[in-house]
Amino acid sequence: MKKKRHIPVLSFNELDLKAQKPYVYRSLIEGITEAFENNLEEIELCELKYSNTYLTVHKDSWSESLAKAMDFYIENEEYEICAEIKKLTDKL
Repeated sequence: MKKKRHIPVLSFNELDLKAQKPYVYRSLIEGITEAFENNLEEIELCELKYSNTYLTVHKDSWSESLAKAMDFYIENEEYEICAEIKKLTDKL
């Protein structure tokens, strides 16, 4: 059985914090991977705490979002994740 994807829950003032970026980018990568497997047009990126509201990323924005994630992971020298992002980008 496939593991359910973890969608980060953030409070509104945490959205821009550097500390949250790894969780949000991981959610982006997992979400887009899942979207390809299930033929989805958008993904739920994260949930806003106490609001039952999800920030979503539509397929039109995946390429730009993955590019930002790539920059983040290059900066942090996490090249295995960069390879994963490259594979997703090539599918777009």
